[in-house]
Amino acid sequence: MKELWTLRWKKALLWLCGYVNLIAFAVAGGYVIVKSTDKELQRTAKLVFVIVLLFTAVEALITILSGIAALGARMGSALTWIGFFVTLFRIAVFAAGIVMELFFPKALEKLLAPRGKKAAEEKADADRPAEAQAQPEEDLGEPSEE
Repeated sequence: MKELWTLRWKKALLWLCGYVNLIAFAVAGGYVIVKSTDKELQRTAKLVFVIVLLFTAVEALITILSGIAALGARMGSALTWIGFFVTLFRIAVFAAGIVMELFFPKALEKLLAPRGKKAAEEKADADRPAEAQAQPEEDLGEPSEE
């Protein structure tokens, strides 16, 4: 029988847990990060973790500012609109994550992998001495005059 929980469905579940609740993601994502041996699944869990933390920080800031506005700072309607747009953006980000993992499983890998590979190559080039980088090619066919 074919395995029901494929890698794509596991990644989609991580995105869904990240959207639904911080505690749900803490349980599911924490388990994946600590117990899973699949590096690709761990990378997805870490990406969703960072996104969940960003949205949590933005929502905490909005809550603090709403508390200040309740004291009479006259910014309540602006915060309502900001909260509305943050909620829409949150839904869009997590929905895009779920759709990309289910229907385009390698899309996020292609977006994230080139940056890491290029950075590693640039670091390797920077570690080599300058004369090793610009060595002229020698003609092995003719002896040199010395």
